[in-house]
Amino acid sequence: MYALSSKNKKALLAVFHLAGWALFIYITAPLINGTEHPSRNLFPWMFVTGYLFLVAYFYLNGQVFVPRFLSKKRIVLFLGVTVAAYVLFCFVIPAVFHHYFVSELPFREDMLLRRPDFQPRDGGRMMPFGLFRHYGLYSRSSQFLVVFIVSTGLKAGSQWYAEKQRLQELENSMVQAELSFLKSQIHPHFLFNCLNSIYYLALSQDSKAPEAILSLSGFLRFVTTESNRNRIPLEKEVKMMEEYIHLQSLRASEKFELRFQLKGDFREGTIMPLTFVPFVENAFKYGISAHVNCFIHICVEIERGLLEFTCDNSIVSGMNDRNLSAGVGLENIRKRLELAYPARHSLATGADSVAFHVKLQINLA
Repeated sequence: MYALSSKNKKALLAVFHLAGWALFIYITAPLINGTEHPSRNLFPWMFVTGYLFLVAYFYLNGQVFVPRFLSKKRIVLFLGVTVAAYVLFCFVIPAVFHHYFVSELPFREDMLLRRPDFQPRDGGRMMPFGLFRHYGLYSRSSQFLVVFIVSTGLKAGSQWYAEKQRLQELENSMVQAELSFLKSQIHPHFLFNCLNSIYYLALSQDSKAPEAILSLSGFLRFVTTESNRNRIPLEKEVKMMEEYIHLQSLRASEKFELRFQLKGDFREGTIMPLTFVPFVENAFKYGISAHVNCFIHICVEIERGLLEFTCDNSIVSGMNDRNLSAGVGLENIRKRLELAYPARHSLATGADSVAFHVKLQINLA
């Protein structure tokens, strides 16, 4: 999309203001330039002065009175300034022109201001109240009211929008800061668990230890690069989960059953990094044993932008639902999902007599 430069924006705004004032004058000028209010025919400077006053008041009200008085809850002062401007426009300016241009002129039959319903009371001088009636107090009040409403509404609306944008930016920055903090907790947490697995292999002098170190190297490369982004390709997230599963399964016994399924096309779409691994890590931490039969069943499926992740693991004796649902990993991912996918995800965890179940759905569309 074409973005306007600052200079072009100012030029466009100036054109918009000029067009607005031209339309305003075009609509309201006949009210005081018609047969009932011929002030412009007699006194063009009064016509010009009135509109110059309205222009000045429009920008003063928008740039000074509203932000300094109304926005700061100084209502009485704001109303006082508004009333003063109204009196100045509707009464003082006509009175000044009457005093300097009209009151000293004798009343004649051929004067344009002579009307059947307007008879001077002081032997030929135009009375101020009659002049106000001829100049149209209703018309001038309507003009002032329009300028007041538009200038106040535009400034108040722009301030409301700016404040809304500021709060949104503040909220986004806080969300990003919290996400960064949560991700910083993940890094040492997973490193500790991976090193623990390698330690187990080294302690038993297992030949898989070098392979585990190589897998850990790949996992750490992912953590230090990709995990710092807000979104990564879904394909990378799935591949890293496979790497982590491989790393953890190296220390599993023959009594361990692993079932891992992928359904759908993972080449499209992005996802928050390290979304699946905390659940997988929790399953390996609490769901496997070298002494009893155990299992972990993982399935990731995507269809029409809806991603579904399920993880079921056996419950080792001595573990319960509270143990399985606790820990830095799961609590961390819950908070991250709430921040990254508000109202766009569902997470259900629970245990029965056989296994602990996790079901995560995310709308990636």
